[in-house]
Amino acid sequence: MKTIGSITWLAWLLFALPIYGQLQSGENVIITERTNQDLYVAGGTVTINAPIDGDLIVAGGTVTINDSVSHDILLGGGTVFLNGYAGDDIRCAGGRIILSGSVAGDVIATGGTLDIERGVVISGNLIASGGEVKLDGDVQGLIKVASGTFTFNGKSGNNLECRGGKIIINGMVEGSSLLAGDYIEIGPEARFNKAVKYWSKEGSIDFGKSLSGGNATLDPTLEIKNGSWHYLGFASFLMVLWYLGTALLMIGLIQYLFKGTMRNSADIVKNFSLKSLGFGFLFLVGIPVAIAVAALSVIAIPVALLLFIGYITIILLGTIIVAILIAHWINNTYYQSEWSSVRIVLTSFGVFVFLKLASLTPVIGPLIMLLLACMAFGAILQQVTLKRSEVVALT
Repeated sequence: MKTIGSITWLAWLLFALPIYGQLQSGENVIITERTNQDLYVAGGTVTINAPIDGDLIVAGGTVTINDSVSHDILLGGGTVFLNGYAGDDIRCAGGRIILSGSVAGDVIATGGTLDIERGVVISGNLIASGGEVKLDGDVQGLIKVASGTFTFNGKSGNNLECRGGKIIINGMVEGSSLLAGDYIEIGPEARFNKAVKYWSKEGSIDFGKSLSGGNATLDPTLEIKNGSWHYLGFASFLMVLWYLGTALLMIGLIQYLFKGTMRNSADIVKNFSLKSLGFGFLFLVGIPVAIAVAALSVIAIPVALLLFIGYITIILLGTIIVAILIAHWINNTYYQSEWSSVRIVLTSFGVFVFLKLASLTPVIGPLIMLLLACMAFGAILQQVTLKRSEVVALT
């Protein structure tokens, strides 16, 4: 039963793909040998120096990918260097992101700064936001950017849509263009092969000889009336930092207050995965039913209100709770000595970022998160019930 429980938990943890997947974690993780499967990595510093023949899901302080990844990359980090070839899509969040390797699919990125270097070819679409976005490479699909400053020196094979504080265009756009910003600069190398709609605080703009096809039209409907686009990218980055900082704080608080419960609950998940899943499902379904029943009685309305507040709070903290249990599960399963609370918190934070990125995957992401949450809540319920039984036995 223990073996089955461990395999079931691991399978759901790694998105039902591995047992064909590989998990790595630590303060400094360096991959030097080819991985013929999906790879999941969490660490302070992560370096990929060998090919990955599956998906790569990674969270770390500094992440450097120097070799090819055959399929998708899901990534969260403080500083990110993407130097290798990506065979499919990239979804990335970071403080500073530098992309110098070509991508066969789409790139979806948000960060303080995003720099796509010359020679990079993105075969799909580019959707980006940040304080500063610089695109020197080529994008064969459409480009959508929202940033404090956007500098475009490359080529767009489709449409370009940009909203920002400062927009500098010195590249080629094959499709139509939409530009809206406080300041728009059209460089000498800029080329627009189709119609351009724009809005700028400065009013009309001289596009010079950049219009190879179509006209440039000042469109007042593009004006941003609520707030300034100048701070859009920076504000977005601050929101991300605030969100991640709050998550880190909550992880530390929960680990400090409920360290033993989380550690023991991770063991329960490891040994009784299916039972935990069942308990968690009953919790998620049963509490709303109990709230509804209590709300039907005038006397029990305060109880229903308290249950509702507690239930919503637990649901909102679901990803954080799951991340902490996974960190304890990794420690309990793969390491002989107990990790320090600091290491548990940092690993939990890395797992949290990974889970948030992974949950962006349509259908399968939310479904797996639901299963993980059920298992986590079920294990905690079993642990709490076990503690109560021990207390009753002692009295």
